[in-house]
Amino acid sequence: MATAKAAYYEREQEEMAEMEKSNSGCTLKKGELYQSSSALNKRSMVLDEETFEEQFLRCHVCKDRFSTARMPKLLPCHHSFCAVCITQLYAMEAQQRQNLAPAYRALPSAVTIHCPACRAGFITTDENLEKLPTDHRVVQLMDFVSHTERYTVTFCSKHHLQPLNFFCEPCIRPVCRDCTVLDHKETDNHLVMDLEEALGKYTPVLDAAIREMESESEQLEGKRIALDTAIKTVERSKEDLLHQLHASFNRVRNALSEREKELEGIVMSGVDKEKGKMQDKSRELSERRQKLLKHASTLKEAKAESNVEEMFRVHQEVRDYRAGPPIKVREVDDGIMTTFSLNVRDEALLLSRIANFGDFSSRVEATCPRIRTVRPFSYRSASTSGN
Repeated sequence: MATAKAAYYEREQEEMAEMEKSNSGCTLKKGELYQSSSALNKRSMVLDEETFEEQFLRCHVCKDRFSTARMPKLLPCHHSFCAVCITQLYAMEAQQRQNLAPAYRALPSAVTIHCPACRAGFITTDENLEKLPTDHRVVQLMDFVSHTERYTVTFCSKHHLQPLNFFCEPCIRPVCRDCTVLDHKETDNHLVMDLEEALGKYTPVLDAAIREMESESEQLEGKRIALDTAIKTVERSKEDLLHQLHASFNRVRNALSEREKELEGIVMSGVDKEKGKMQDKSRELSERRQKLLKHASTLKEAKAESNVEEMFRVHQEVRDYRAGPPIKVREVDDGIMTTFSLNVRDEALLLSRIANFGDFSSRVEATCPRIRTVRPFSYRSASTSGN
């Protein structure tokens, strides 16, 4: 293991020295590695892909990447922009010229375009604009990028530009060359192996974990679909329960309304009956009074005229009237004192029953299959089995 590591260090130092010598002045940031597909050139270049593309392969005006529709055109100041943006700049200058006074409109159609980068101006016409040369340097860079193989190199977060080429098994993390010397020494019980060897050793474990997680995710998706269906069923159940509830209370309200009308009729009939009896007695008393007043008046007149015959005739009629059926004064008094009351003896019981009327219950039913949870895999067990 030590011999392999030493050989790797020596080879890596030689490659890094050649790379720094050939690529001096380049900015190295994200570790995008371009490798030529040509068999004659085996050297790799570490470049920041985003910075490289932003600097050389995109128009600095519209920020779009150069392409067949947006060919890079070279201005006299040697700055390149896409043909679309240059045409728009020309159109804007030409429109401003059209907005000038009529005297300027008669001048030739050539306008001055200022470079968006250095603000250098040059005069051109619509015909000369189409003759601007294509920047073949950008075209060659586009062709170079399209014919290169690319893969990503991950660098160590602690040590600058050191690729993660090793794997510390106890720490379960990839490390770089400097990490193996400083933080993950074998003398400190750190078991360091080549990253390719670690990938070959733990790839089956990772694949098994991936399969288990995908299987569990499928089961979770099935359970989610089942729950969505259950939610719709519960929503329909809610509508049915509310419909039943409203129908039940409507029946109770209708029954109470009918009973209320029935009692209203009984009250009106009973009170009107007693009222009629009292009105009959009142008429009887009025008639008796009128007769008595009439006899008294006739008797007074006969007495005033000294009509003895009339006096005794009237007196005899009064005696005969009084000899008839007497008026039941007590019965009249009882009618005047008549009172009424409503018996609501079942009201408290009815209110208690209404307060406890109806009930709601629910029951949980298992509609989703049980899910087997993925058991976390262990690097230790894989390491033991591998040894």
